[in-house]
Amino acid sequence: MPDISKFLATIRQRFSLSEHEGDLIASHLQEVVELKAGDYLVREGQKVGYSSLILEGFAARFKETAAGERQIMEVQIPGDFVDLHSYPLEVLDHSIAALTPCKIARLPHRALTQLIEDHPRFARILWFATMVDASMHREWLLNIGTRNGMARIAHLMCEVYSRSEVVGLTDEGTFRFPLSQTQIGECLGYTQMHVNRMLKKLRQSGLVAGSGQVIEILDWDGLKELGEFDPAYLYLAGREG
Repeated sequence: MPDISKFLATIRQRFSLSEHEGDLIASHLQEVVELKAGDYLVREGQKVGYSSLILEGFAARFKETAAGERQIMEVQIPGDFVDLHSYPLEVLDHSIAALTPCKIARLPHRALTQLIEDHPRFARILWFATMVDASMHREWLLNIGTRNGMARIAHLMCEVYSRSEVVGLTDEGTFRFPLSQTQIGECLGYTQMHVNRMLKKLRQSGLVAGSGQVIEILDWDGLKELGEFDPAYLYLAGREG
């Protein structure tokens, strides 16, 4: 069975889940696939018969214009089920592609149906995960529509850090931020040149350090305040059931 510990770590932030229940989910995952950066997990309009769980690596959910302009709408990290939406919809209205080399495990929809029929509680847990995606999309709209300058980037960094911390991918304020300046711009509605200037200002402010794909947060409270980051929309607090 594939190692789904990162997925389970995220779920257990929200629901109690026994080791046996975790093994049940893992036992229904069938095909493990390795992807290169840039490879598609699923393309807009493609009919898919499975949902994908990221075991390793990072991906992005996005839409493209006819001219090839891209708007990234969510960064997917290890432990994310990135396309549970395809279970009821069958065809997605957006694409998902790897930002880095990725390893994913596929859960066939027929196996998902059997899992839910045999264990109805999983329907609520997986449905909850899709609702969190929707909550994140609303927060991203707020971030792009109301915040300016460094605040947008600060919020994005806070989100990726908070989610990465849950799955054990942070180290005393240091974490992987696997986005090029162009991709940051595609997340936030900025040009690459503007992103470059804002990142320099962030480093000069003493809030963060590092370059490339590794960031160190020097002042967490300051970064949260700048980005107006409230993690409530991530629903990481424990729940009953």
